[in-house]
Amino acid sequence: MPVLWREYGLAAAVGALSTAACFALYPVLSLTDLVMVYLAGALVVALRGERGPALFASLLGVLCFNFFFVPPRFTFQVAHPQYVVTFVVMFAVAAVISHLAVRVRAQAEATKQAEVAAETEKLRSSLLSGVSHELRTPLAAIIGSATSLLQTSPAPKSRELLETIRDEAERLARLVYNLIETTRLESGAVRLKKEPYPVEDVVGTALERLEKLLAGRKVETDLPENLPLVPVDPLLMELVFVNLVENAVRHAPGGGPLEISARERMDCVEVSVADRGPGLAEADLPRVFEKFYRAGAAAGGAGLGLAICKAVVEAHGGTITAENRPGGGAVFRLTLPRKDPA
Repeated sequence: MPVLWREYGLAAAVGALSTAACFALYPVLSLTDLVMVYLAGALVVALRGERGPALFASLLGVLCFNFFFVPPRFTFQVAHPQYVVTFVVMFAVAAVISHLAVRVRAQAEATKQAEVAAETEKLRSSLLSGVSHELRTPLAAIIGSATSLLQTSPAPKSRELLETIRDEAERLARLVYNLIETTRLESGAVRLKKEPYPVEDVVGTALERLEKLLAGRKVETDLPENLPLVPVDPLLMELVFVNLVENAVRHAPGGGPLEISARERMDCVEVSVADRGPGLAEADLPRVFEKFYRAGAAAGGAGLGLAICKAVVEAHGGTITAENRPGGGAVFRLTLPRKDPA
């Protein structure tokens, strides 16, 4: 509030300066020219970006012009009716100029903020990409070493430690891979290598990769053999299903069943990945696909998996949504066009 009152004070000061200037120029300029001085003052106030003070400066300019310079001078009485029209037009022009100036300033500030946000995001993505690439080699070495040691039939306690090292290193490697793919997708560096591919094969490959994670958990699949082929990049689409299944496992603890189904629609194939966990909070539904957003209190995860799913599916011209299931749990539905939109 003090800042706003300061702007009104500035508007009054500009009005006083405009009036002083008009007094100095009155002997040599016409009344029409003096109007331009007040309009310039209103523009100066408007350029500071506050609509209220700008309108106040416009009104103050009309009142000062009437009082000090329009015959009879030093009174608000008007000798000729045409001056009333002059006042109305003067205020309207000043108000329009003020509105446009405020709007231009607001747009300039919004553009500047957008540029700063874009530059910040670019810097963060570059940093994440650099760190991720540097981590891949040591992680591969850790996984390889742990796997080799496990093949030597170590003591039970050592085996347990080695399995923990290998599993956690693999989890971190998947996180690094997600970071790299997120950066590549956002930068537009990914060129989709589409080919007609059966959805059931992509889902099957993803489930094979997660065989260890899904051990002891029931996975129900309903993937008809007569589904049409869809143009996809199989490697990227496999990443989508890996992330969706991992997300379902993370949010459905206790060995609850997972359900994966596919259906042919009019111009697309719809695939669903569902669980019987606690479901999603209403506040999470609009943001669940945002990068680094973590819904609920599930352990693990960095908030990247679902963001990658959305980016990959949309790059294929499809859609992906999340909703809660009747009876508990969440379901993620994605659609893939039967014809290449490109």
